[in-house]
Amino acid sequence: MKFRDWLLCGMLLAFAWTARAERLRVDAMNLAPDAAWQRGDPAREREDDVHLLEWPAVRGAPGIAVQLAIPRRATPLKTDAETFYVNLRQKWVLQYGKRAEIGLIEIGGARWLVCRRPAGGGDAIVFQVARVHDGRVYSALAFAAPQVAGLPKPVYDLLAAADFGEPPRPWALRRVIAAQPGREALEALVLSDAEHLGRNGMLTGYGIDYLPLPELPDAGPGRRLSWFLEGFKWRRPVGNDERLPLSRRGTLEARAVAGATPAVSLRLASASNATVEAEVGLLELCAAGAELEPALEALARGERAPLERLARARPPGCPPTSTGLAPRLLRATPRQPVAETLTFVAVPARPLTAGLEQLRLVFARPRLAGGEDELGQSLLRGLGLYFVYALE
Repeated sequence: MKFRDWLLCGMLLAFAWTARAERLRVDAMNLAPDAAWQRGDPAREREDDVHLLEWPAVRGAPGIAVQLAIPRRATPLKTDAETFYVNLRQKWVLQYGKRAEIGLIEIGGARWLVCRRPAGGGDAIVFQVARVHDGRVYSALAFAAPQVAGLPKPVYDLLAAADFGEPPRPWALRRVIAAQPGREALEALVLSDAEHLGRNGMLTGYGIDYLPLPELPDAGPGRRLSWFLEGFKWRRPVGNDERLPLSRRGTLEARAVAGATPAVSLRLASASNATVEAEVGLLELCAAGAELEPALEALARGERAPLERLARARPPGCPPTSTGLAPRLLRATPRQPVAETLTFVAVPARPLTAGLEQLRLVFARPRLAGGEDELGQSLLRGLGLYFVYALE
């Protein structure tokens, strides 16, 4: 366990103390100091990479002054917990000899190794405490008056109430996938649309295009999907054939919203006489890393099936999926575009079995509101925008 030189000297130093202490976090450990604790000088805390607290003595009231230093980061454990405690005990014995009183005590239902020893000048008592939790060592150093025999009550109470819940890990946008079938696959989709017309009409052209959205301050990347499908169908009144034009045109814009929670802002518009929809949802994935990348590559080619299989077949060791995250629907009638920002709050990430990875995909997929037989539906089936989030 390593402390800064200014701490190892074992002397009470003159710190500048500021306002009442607020909640503190050291990796997985959350501390909620009592109102009497005062926070140390922020500049000194940054310089020494510690949280500094003081419990002031109150004139005419019981209690003593206590100064406390807590390293801002826990130290990764290189051995098992029992070996660490044995080695640390031996280290303290070698450093402080008979002056040190060392023992394991229970604080808040957890074991802490404590070393009580005189400070270098003999005008204070130093308490060094350490605890192993989930492969990391959490420690603190307290200074108190020489007459204090046991761990000061304010320090004991603070550590007893420590919450070792897992620290939330934010989700960060890793990539944006624009699903775009290859030429042959796209032709097959359009052929499926043409079959709906049969001899009653003909398709004369189609196209899709993905363009990046302009960069904006404090906004994430985005794409604009445009599509069109044109043709005609015959109307055959008695004695004369008449061609009626057919057109399906629309745009879907989606942009990631900056923040720790997956969110997108969207704009959907129809440029023809057909009502269009966008299905927007969250897909939670947990699988071996070697399986995820091929599924994402297939998605970029417009093939959803590999990714959807991974979403259904979650191996042991994966956390449960969120509930109540049904896809949401945006609908744009002709010449009436819609715009909305959607946020998806899912269950917090949890530790995974080795070899597994987690991804979250926010997707926006266009479709026509008329149902599966609507002309142009097959073309849209292979398109979509996917925002891929991974844990930082």
